[in-house]
Amino acid sequence: MKKNQTQTLGNYGTEIQLILNCARKNIDTETANKIKALVKQEIDWQYLIKIATSHSVKPLLYQTLNNICRDAVPQTIFTQLQKDFRTNALRNLYLTRELLKVLDLFASENIPVFCFKGPPLAQCVYGDISLRQFSDLDLLVYEKDVVKGKDLLVKQGNKMRFHVIELDEMEEAAFIESETIHQFVKESAYEFDYYNAQFVIELHWEVIPKYFAFPLSIDYLKEDLTTVTLLNTSIPNLSPENYLLLLCGHGTKDCWDQLSRICDLAELICAYPQLNWKFVMEQAEKKGGMRIVLSGVLLAHNLLKAPLPDLVLEKIELDIEIKKIVAQIQNWLFLDSQERSQQIKVFSFHLWTKERFKDKIWYALSLFLTPTTSDWVLLPKSNFPAIFYYLIRPIRMLVKYSLKQKSIDSKVCN
Repeated sequence: MKKNQTQTLGNYGTEIQLILNCARKNIDTETANKIKALVKQEIDWQYLIKIATSHSVKPLLYQTLNNICRDAVPQTIFTQLQKDFRTNALRNLYLTRELLKVLDLFASENIPVFCFKGPPLAQCVYGDISLRQFSDLDLLVYEKDVVKGKDLLVKQGNKMRFHVIELDEMEEAAFIESETIHQFVKESAYEFDYYNAQFVIELHWEVIPKYFAFPLSIDYLKEDLTTVTLLNTSIPNLSPENYLLLLCGHGTKDCWDQLSRICDLAELICAYPQLNWKFVMEQAEKKGGMRIVLSGVLLAHNLLKAPLPDLVLEKIELDIEIKKIVAQIQNWLFLDSQERSQQIKVFSFHLWTKERFKDKIWYALSLFLTPTTSDWVLLPKSNFPAIFYYLIRPIRMLVKYSLKQKSIDSKVCN
């Protein structure tokens, strides 16, 4: 596998090779020597900063360059990275303090909640919240507590965000007042601008939306919670094994759009050498996510040298599609956003990462038949039978794609 890894990194330009070698918490001697050799080459430092920024890995880049080859970095670039590192560290500290306040708020109202990703992930995986970039706080509640959680956040002055749909004042009020509208929120999360839009709170009732057919229910996750200490406060946290499943699921759902997602996964693997891989493989198979998990960990192995046990490497060899999936991701990972959007066909990619036929069918039918807020906005009432929207959804989708096809045909004819 090391030979494959070297060939993979060698296909990237010097700047990206440098980022890949720096985007790790712990740098071994071989990697340090590689970094020292790379910085001696002609580096487009502005391009390097641009890529590191878009992939949310500047804290790791700064720490590694500072520790290994500070004098080889142009002073203006180093100063910029240092300033950004300190800004991120202060912001993460602020977000962590606010998280603890929000958790206390929910506890005061007897609403069970815990945070995933964000500060807890940064602390348990990197051991230092300043080494990870995050811009929001992800909270998870039971679906039965969604309305209570939403009302609590609104009452505290947090403004709900609306995506895809545009609503007038009356429609916004109907949306907020509805006790059933969450059924139509595709990503299973409400977003709120926290007070003066200083950051975003996402209130989830599923960590991965149901349509994606990779179930990680709150009941399942709570069976194996650990704790993490933030600012001398102990809070519930996901187990390493479930974090691995979650990170692979999120990365695949979002088509591995950022290197930081792969860094999280690689650092998780490195931080927990006693990870129960047998359990992870069993759960991945049970949930129909073997390709999702194996392609994720292979990415971390190829790009960031995350160590994988023989059990996992053997599983990878059993499905020839996994290496193809990973090769495709590595090809588009560092393309600019426009090129990526042209190359990535999300629906096809998601189907490709599902090994079970029944999950492919579920995914396709869920997207086509399950109402979303775009259907609700046709009749935006706070209380209206959900069955109505299930009836109009297929009709709206048929009309939508019929018009889209006519538009394509027209362009072809012209």
